[in-house]
Amino acid sequence: MRKLYTMLFTLIVLLSIATSAEALESKITERHNGATAVASWTETNGKTTTDTYLSVTETDQGTDIYLDVYNWGSRFSSEKSGYLCTKDDVFSMDRKLNSASLSEVQIDVSDWNTGETETVTVKADWTGKGEVSQGSFRSSSRDGDYIYRSSDSSSSREALVTGSINGCNLGLNSCAWISQFKSAYISIEK
Repeated sequence: MRKLYTMLFTLIVLLSIATSAEALESKITERHNGATAVASWTETNGKTTTDTYLSVTETDQGTDIYLDVYNWGSRFSSEKSGYLCTKDDVFSMDRKLNSASLSEVQIDVSDWNTGETETVTVKADWTGKGEVSQGSFRSSSRDGDYIYRSSDSSSSREALVTGSINGCNLGLNSCAWISQFKSAYISIEK
């Protein structure tokens, strides 16, 4: 019987040491992988210029799409913008950054001047050109018992892009790029 009490006591001591060690340290790790495609177009028709900006970012959580259309002339300006977050499979990118594609999606855009909202259909295709550039960044900081570490790496490439809103092709004067990224964050509190 005495052996049983000794074993139970030893087990309780070991469990309390393990629990207190676990309680003393808290660790949070986050990892994110994703792809981004960005494009801007400028088109001038008479005295009116239209600047259109489109960005698409796909992560494990879904795809975020942002659209901004700015019209301006000598006596007026207007801006419409909209945002869509979807879990649907609407965006794809080649692993070697040769191409990317946003299938037709509908986005609600609001006019900044009037507050009116309309739904537009957006589509775009990117074709990579030139060399692929690589980048990476690491950081670490400590404040007392708190430690934070992060690392980011990305590959990006300039691209040619064609796009349309409601079936109308956007201007030929464009600027675009496509990118893939990986990031990790670790925080430890002792």
